[in-house]
Amino acid sequence: MRADAQRNYDSIVATARQVFSESGANASLDEIAKRAGVGPGTLYRHFPTRSDLHRAVLQDWMAEVESEGNRIAAIEDPEQSLVDWLRRYAEYKNFFRGLHEALLEVPGGDDHSALAECKALMAGISARIIERAKAAGLVREDVEPITVCQMVSGIAFLVDRSPAGTVDVDAQLGIIRAGIRPAA
Repeated sequence: MRADAQRNYDSIVATARQVFSESGANASLDEIAKRAGVGPGTLYRHFPTRSDLHRAVLQDWMAEVESEGNRIAAIEDPEQSLVDWLRRYAEYKNFFRGLHEALLEVPGGDDHSALAECKALMAGISARIIERAKAAGLVREDVEPITVCQMVSGIAFLVDRSPAGTVDVDAQLGIIRAGIRPAA
């Protein structure tokens, strides 16, 4: 890709990520092009369909998740690592409203495999961090990482469906941490 085309591509993806997070997966593509400083034709040359743009934004996001997950997993204190990851996991689950549903609505396997890749990435990071917390005696042996992920996903769903600021995520994550901790 030529340098100017790459700049346009990168600008569109970054802008789409912001606009989708503000307005959801069905945000105006014309608004994205305008805010990215490109014409609609440039946007559609790079991304012929909304689904193509969703996948590009998702790929960009997954690179960030992997980097941040690796950083958090490397924190020396396993309890701090667990606390930080659960908070980030809840934030990541609300990456942008409607993405999951939008990708599932598109016929064909590419979008479904993109979601599967995303879920696998988050599940893998979660398992590493939770298993390390188990080894440190911070999590009960019978707790499965997928169960913790499902509980945190429930909190993220509630945040997505509630008026801003009405869900105390840290308090709810604290309850999850207390529930997965071994009995004294």
